[in-house]
Amino acid sequence: MVDPLKRLQVALVILGAILVVGTGGYMIIEGWPLTDSLYMTVITLSTIGFREVHEMDTGGRVFTIVLILGGVGTAAYALKAAVQILLEGEIREVLGRRKVNEKINKLKEHYIICGYGRMGKQVCAEFASAGCSFVVIEKNPDVVAEIQEKDVMVIQGDATHDEVMISAGIERAQGMITVLNTDADNLFVVLSARDMNPGLKIITRADEEGSEKKLKRAGADLVVSPYTISAMKIVNTIFRPHISSFLESAVRRDGDIDFRLESIRIAPGSPYDQVPIGQSRVREDLGILILAIQKAAGQVTTRVTPKTVLEGGDLMICVGNPTQLEALKQLAGHEKGASLTSG
Repeated sequence: MVDPLKRLQVALVILGAILVVGTGGYMIIEGWPLTDSLYMTVITLSTIGFREVHEMDTGGRVFTIVLILGGVGTAAYALKAAVQILLEGEIREVLGRRKVNEKINKLKEHYIICGYGRMGKQVCAEFASAGCSFVVIEKNPDVVAEIQEKDVMVIQGDATHDEVMISAGIERAQGMITVLNTDADNLFVVLSARDMNPGLKIITRADEEGSEKKLKRAGADLVVSPYTISAMKIVNTIFRPHISSFLESAVRRDGDIDFRLESIRIAPGSPYDQVPIGQSRVREDLGILILAIQKAAGQVTTRVTPKTVLEGGDLMICVGNPTQLEALKQLAGHEKGASLTSG
């Protein structure tokens, strides 16, 4: 099937050529000036039906007949191609938006990412790598088109508007990450999101000094300063290069690495609930090392021994390869006696 845009381009070239030929013909045959010749050509091709600009002789009338036979069809063809492009584009856009909205309406416990700048793009890449459901809110139409090419669910709009957040399913969302360009915009989004979903986990960025406290008072659970993190990374690279390299490799989800740091929650009633670490055989059977445990109340235990008792709700900070960690997730998330292959 021929591309409608290509058909339009061809038709416009032919139409332009007919305009030139028609205008030149009237100038040569009838001796009319350029403006009158062009005007006569246009009203002839458009079939408006105005009377001739000047009285024509037989040669001019024959030329007009040829112009009508050769040009009117081409003009109609060009108009049809233009209308087809407009209609197909609008229909495609409407159907695309409807499809995305249907997907978003089915989401639960997903994340909303506000802004697709340098930070937002990296956050989306990590979420996609982890297989986590998320929706992007971005108001720049050019950036939205870029996101759509990656088959990512995106809503074009201003994240500071409540109706946009509602269309992203904020009432059903698990968390939100707002990395807009200014602290003021992020502050506004945090305030609105916290009001619409009090249980939402909110993470935001802060560029200016003093913004962190304001954002936390507004309802942010975690405020990240890119400049502070970058400075710490530079210092660690200088003074603790091996540790810095280890940690960077351990938290990445891409690349061929043999180990990874991961946090895994123990479900109540799982095989590890109320079991000492030594008896759990996590190290012996799975090859995983438990570095620390965060209790449900929030306190973190780093002095982990074989006698440390694991409990339902505990968050284990572990290191192992992706396959081992996935096996531990399956075991820690199932009740005792449940089949791990039951889906």
